Parts: sequence; structure tokens; C-alpha cells
Amino acid sequence: MRRNLIVDVPSSGGIMSASNAVSAVPEGVQIELRGRLTAYTSAPVWTSALNTLAQNPRVPVLVDASGLEYADDVGIALLFDLIRRDRQVGAQVELRNLSHNLTAMISAYRPKDFAAPCVNPPSPGILEQIGRATEEQFNYAKRMGRFILECVAALRSVLTNRSRLNLPEALDVATEAGANGVPIVSLVGFLMGLIIAAESAVELQKFGAVIYVVGGVGFGLLRELSPLMTGIVFAGRTGAAFAAQLGTQTINEEVNAITTFGINPTAFLVLPRILAAVLVMPLLTTVADVLGLLGAAVIMLKHNVGFAQFYSEAVYELTAWDFLLGLIKAAVFGMTIAAVGCERGLRTRAGAASVGLSTTSAVVTSLVLMILIDGIFAIFSS
Repeated sequence: MRRNLIVDVPSSGGIMSASNAVSAVPEGVQIELRGRLTAYTSAPVWTSALNTLAQNPRVPVLVDASGLEYADDVGIALLFDLIRRDRQVGAQVELRNLSHNLTAMISAYRPKDFAAPCVNPPSPGILEQIGRATEEQFNYAKRMGRFILECVAALRSVLTNRSRLNLPEALDVATEAGANGVPIVSLVGFLMGLIIAAESAVELQKFGAVIYVVGGVGFGLLRELSPLMTGIVFAGRTGAAFAAQLGTQTINEEVNAITTFGINPTAFLVLPRILAAVLVMPLLTTVADVLGLLGAAVIMLKHNVGFAQFYSEAVYELTAWDFLLGLIKAAVFGMTIAAVGCERGLRTRAGAASVGLSTTSAVVTSLVLMILIDGIFAIFSS
């Protein structure tokens, strides 16, 4: 006996209608599809067709698509699901009278490819994870190198034509990153000098050598701690701001708009921030140096070392090179922080969490690079 299942698919959505017509023909069961098979109209058809297959496990099923006008990706998935069903011999599903364009899409899939169950790939081992992380870091180093070359090229064009420099932007960034950052840098520098002097004096007092605290604290502040601590504050405060600002502009298509107007975004947005950071970081480091030595001098009053004696001992122990080395480090740190923040901002992708991820990545990367650069300085300046 032949049973004919006619499924009408509305052309513009709505409620699906289905009707069954049974006739005494020995071919099997036929499902006729009509209309438009879309994501909005496929669900009842799919359910009805699967019920027909389940009720006729030993009977061939013929799917007549001569009346099918259109099928989107969900409709193609429905047709493919019907023909890939594992049924008994002689009870397969046959698709007939399908248009040529839809037939080409269906024929691209082979049912045997989907016969085996999906097996999750094994989790990578520790060596593979290390290799992937290493490759990722090498790729980032390459991207950063290309970005720095772009900044150098933009700097050359600015030097040849100063009108291309976005000077108001550079001054605004310098004000925000420099003048507004003085209070926190001053507090950190003062407390750092105070803490180091207090801890050093405890041990040196046992040997009657408290006076050497002045040289040790001054040496550590000028060459290492002041530029490093200022860089950490600058990365958390300004580097993160650079990444957030440029990331937001990238998502809002403002960077693409600047490029459309024929303006180099590296020269217009990145270069002013890098120049401002290189200018501001040595100044902030100088403030941290002065306040750090002041904090150490306050602690030394407790050990009968007055300000005048502290000053004379500092002048005797410290050299101009100690101070200049710290300023050079600060300038390099500022350039690194600004470059990393801008690069991460310009690489921000669409999404609610993208700006936050770019900001976090900029801060973490800046801190790691600062430690690495500081180690290089320590090797070659010792």
C-alpha cells in the first residue's frame, strides 16, 4: 500500500498545515514538500517527516520536492537529515524532483561522513601547550616589530612635515598622563623611600653603619625603583587608558573613518601618545626620586641623621649617571607602555568584552616587557 503525506509550506510564514492521503500503490510512503522551507517553517515539517519515518521502518520513503519553491540553510539541513537516516535495506529515503541548485548543495554532503560518532580530539599535552604559547609570543613579537616600524615611519613623516603632528592631542595626553599623575606618583615614591630606608636601617644599625642607608636607598631609588614603580603606575593608569580609548574608537569605526579621510591613524592617534609618554615618564620619575629621598630622610631622623647630613652623604655617594640612567629607563618604559597600549587598542575586535581584554592585556604585557628591559639595563650598566 502507498501512503501519501502532503506537507504544505506557507510562502510567508504562519501556521504549518499538513494532510495525509492514502492510496493503494505498493511503492511505499511519499512525502510531498511545497512552498518555502525556511527556519520559520521547517519545524513542523521536520517533526512530521521524522514521525513518518519512525512509523514506517520497513517501507521506502520517497520525498517529492517538485513543489518546493525555496529552502534556506535550515531547509537544506532538513533534507540532508532525511536522506542520511540509517534504515533497513529496501527502506531507504529517496529524494526526487529537487531543483538543480538545491541538489548541488545536498550532493556536497556524503552520509557516510556522518555515520561515525563525533569524537572529541585529545587534549594537548604540556609540551604542545608550551609550543603553542611560544609560537603565540613569537607572533606577537613580529606584530609588535611591524607596529614599531610603522611608528618610526610616521615619526619620519612628522619630522619632515610638522603640520602632520597632532600637537593638541599630544599636549592633552601629556597633561592627563603627567600632571594628573603627579599625586599618585608622589605618594608611591615617598612611601617607597620611607619603607626601604626603614627596613635597611634595621639591619645596618646592628653594625653601626646606619649612614650607609643613604647611599643604598639613593642608589636603589635613582637607578631602579623610581623608574620601575613609576612605570607600573603609568602602565596601570595611562597604558590601560590608551588601550581603552583606541579600542573604543576601533569598535566604533572611528579609526576606519580616519583612514577613509586619508589620515594615517598611526601618525594621528599613536604617535602623539608615544611622544607624550616619552616626555612625561622622566618628569614623573624625577618627582618620585625627590619624594623617595625625602621619605628616606624622614626615617633617618629617627637614627640621628639630619637633613643636612643626609644631603651631603647623598651627594657624596650618588653620581649624575645614577640619575640619568633612571631617566633613560623611564623614557624607554614610557615608550614601551604607550606602544603596547596603542597596539592592543588598535587590535581590539567587536564584542562587549573586547575592550576589557585589550586593556588587561596591555597592562600585563607592559609590566612583563618593563621587567625584561630592566634586566637588560642591569646587565649592560653594571
